[in-house]
Amino acid sequence: MRRLASAVLAVVVMASLGCDRNPLFFRMGADYYPVDELGSEWEYSIEGGGTLIVQVVDQTEKGERACYRVLSGADYTYWIANDCFLEFYEDHRVMFNGIEVPLYQSWVTWLDWPLTVGYTRTDSASTFEVSQGVTISHDWERTTTVAGIGTSPDGRWEQCYHLVQDETTVNWIRTTGFDPETTVVTRDIWLAPDVGMVASQTADSTLTLVSYTPGS
Repeated sequence: MRRLASAVLAVVVMASLGCDRNPLFFRMGADYYPVDELGSEWEYSIEGGGTLIVQVVDQTEKGERACYRVLSGADYTYWIANDCFLEFYEDHRVMFNGIEVPLYQSWVTWLDWPLTVGYTRTDSASTFEVSQGVTISHDWERTTTVAGIGTSPDGRWEQCYHLVQDETTVNWIRTTGFDPETTVVTRDIWLAPDVGMVASQTADSTLTLVSYTPGS
């Protein structure tokens, strides 16, 4: 089990405290993004109607590394989980004249364990590709901050880490008639102990966890 050493330490300390739960050691021993359990499934309600099913389907290789493949709706994402950090496979693409052009593919650390309030991490990339004789530049930056600890927006989950992500992407097809295309997204995420993401909010969408079935 991930973060086994922290979990053992938490058990020892909490045992010495009797029946009272110590929130700090409880959080240290918990898994806040359990994508390393095959068969785990999360069902989210989508504000305005609909549902999203997320499931850990299998283990595979991506970018020459062993990882867990997660089906989110109709799309696959790829994750590596260990005691020190959680990695995500970034795969950025753009459509140009009906052709999908890959711009940036790389493993990026998504979170460092253990989480602490005030933690901030910034990842970025600046690259370009040439497609059909045209240069397409790509600039990307994401900053993740642990804003606090509390209850999820629906009140169901306690001891959640509240993350704030600010992500900016600029794609520029450098030929006549095209201007830089800039996308800016601010994302609020709540992670519950031994469950994972229980809520996500952006200006355009809100996801709320309805049910969680752990895998093995």
